[in-house]
Amino acid sequence: MVEELLKMELKGDELHRRLGGGIPAGTIMLLEGDRGTGKSIFVQRLLYGFLMNGYTASYISSQYTTVEYIKQMGSLGYDIIPFLIRKKLVFVSLYPLLSGISEKRKFLSRLLGEPRLWEPNVMIIDSFSSLLSREQDPNAVRDFLLYVKKLASLDKVIILTANTEEIDRDSLFVLEEAATMLVRLNVKVFGGDLKNSATIVKYNNAKGIFQKIIPFRVEPKVGLIVEIAAVV
Repeated sequence: MVEELLKMELKGDELHRRLGGGIPAGTIMLLEGDRGTGKSIFVQRLLYGFLMNGYTASYISSQYTTVEYIKQMGSLGYDIIPFLIRKKLVFVSLYPLLSGISEKRKFLSRLLGEPRLWEPNVMIIDSFSSLLSREQDPNAVRDFLLYVKKLASLDKVIILTANTEEIDRDSLFVLEEAATMLVRLNVKVFGGDLKNSATIVKYNNAKGIFQKIIPFRVEPKVGLIVEIAAVV
């Protein structure tokens, strides 16, 4: 039986506490922001936290090949090789399909036809906006989101990232409405330095007290670190 709250706690890491102690089962999370705001890093930290707390996950990447992703996670101190070997993590790269193409294709229907991607406790698509910008079928987004909502009702956690520069405002609005948790990532000036921050815009069914704005930085071999100071 899946727990009511999926834990993603890591030793010496405050992110799980700032997010209310975990992510509620049944959550559809949308991480949105411009290029360079830290969406992939944030979702990579979430993934590793879920894996380390015993959950299974699938990760669909539009940016990395498998080898590149293993190296990227390793650079953060997140060793995913044991989880890949034990099949606790299913990693699928769409980079070869998306790279260098201009014509639109039916990507979302192909994802729906892959049951192994939807069986784990957590499913992540990074980035969903890359797929939308190349999707041929105008009804595919609606059908996909209906399917995602059905899956979420089975106590799974679905996480989508969206580059706000890649998709139109109407499509982004549809994603925001479908999400039960909306996190907007930004880079802001704080104390004379540029700081990454995650603002929780919407958080339905939160099980604990959460922090509205979460400033963070990234360090090699350490990963995502939540800053103590607030970013406003």
